[in-house]
Amino acid sequence: MNAIPLRKPAAPALPRPLTAAQAKAAAAALVPKLMQRAPEAERARRVPQETIADLQAAGLLRMMQPLRFGGSELGLDATMEVVLELARGCSSTAWVFSNLASHAWNIGQMELAAQEDVWGSNPEALAATGLAFPCGKAVKVDGGYRLTGRWPFGSGVDASDWMFVGAMTEQPGSGPERRFFLVPRPDFRSLDNWNSYGLAGTGSHDVEVTDAFVPVHRTVSAEIFAAGQNVPGAKVYDNRLFQMPTFAAFAYVLSSIPLGTAKAAVDQFIENMRKRAGTYTGSRIAELSPVQARVAEAAASVEFAEVVMRRDWQEFENGVMAGEFPSMETKLRWKRNVAFAMKLIVNAVDSLMPAAGAGGLSTTLPLQRQFRDIHAASAHIALTWDVHAAAYGQSALGLQPQGGLLL
Repeated sequence: MNAIPLRKPAAPALPRPLTAAQAKAAAAALVPKLMQRAPEAERARRVPQETIADLQAAGLLRMMQPLRFGGSELGLDATMEVVLELARGCSSTAWVFSNLASHAWNIGQMELAAQEDVWGSNPEALAATGLAFPCGKAVKVDGGYRLTGRWPFGSGVDASDWMFVGAMTEQPGSGPERRFFLVPRPDFRSLDNWNSYGLAGTGSHDVEVTDAFVPVHRTVSAEIFAAGQNVPGAKVYDNRLFQMPTFAAFAYVLSSIPLGTAKAAVDQFIENMRKRAGTYTGSRIAELSPVQARVAEAAASVEFAEVVMRRDWQEFENGVMAGEFPSMETKLRWKRNVAFAMKLIVNAVDSLMPAAGAGGLSTTLPLQRQFRDIHAASAHIALTWDVHAAAYGQSALGLQPQGGLLL
């Protein structure tokens, strides 16, 4: 009797890629849940696992992941639209989402072998980051590097299977090189020390790695990564998304969260004030001219910030898709504009708080949390006016911009 040959099991079908419109609609549908869970995220100091599951089920965490591994390969503009929606519900969730989703794009820029390590057995694997290069040290050994360090601000690390960290490596005959390393659990650990007055639910704990071996295919030079067009993933995929300069996109990935938060704060404030009466006088708050002026100032600040930010991130993405890459002067101008937009966004929420009265301080309403989250975001070095104003001014005046900026 002839034996029946065994058949290989069919490979699981990849999910259908999202369109930009589908991704935005999926994010909008999650907003009521995120609003309800925002206090829980603050108490837990991390995004609830139910929310991570919802983002995965909607395909949003894989929207920038390569099609090869079941992602949607959507670009910067589509991702920013999703972030603006999510920020209406919970700033901390939007912050973690923007980090985790964009890291799938960054992994797609690495060697294919590294991508296989991350997604070969788990296409939904997530990665957090630690970008402070001086916080890590890597020593070259046969086949790779030995990596040790402690990095702050690993947003979303508790939901992550991998860490993407920067470190300094010693180069014989030359100075140290900045390099990125992709490290799996259990080679890193979260130190559970994120206790913040704003963006409290991001779980941005310190992350520690001790003498972990990282094979060379899971590393990449920071300079190559920053330039974009020569990253290993650019040789694997036709989509120019994977050639996009990483550091130039960094500010947009972050600044869209406070922008979306400020838009929500203005909308919710207007809605509340239309029906609110003064506690002591009983008169309608909407009839007070100072309140009217503050609404106008906040709305104008948000609108001006959004117009410039959208123009710049679309100019950036459209240029890369056309095979054009920004000059240093252009990148400094974009970073200047993002940082100035942050000043306007902070001004918007600062304008609303006095007009909100004691009701604006209530922990049962979102305004006080939006106020704290926007101020926390504005403190990030990628969004700080003092840093990027000085860098732009130096370049405009013919001086070398200060070292250490992610350009």
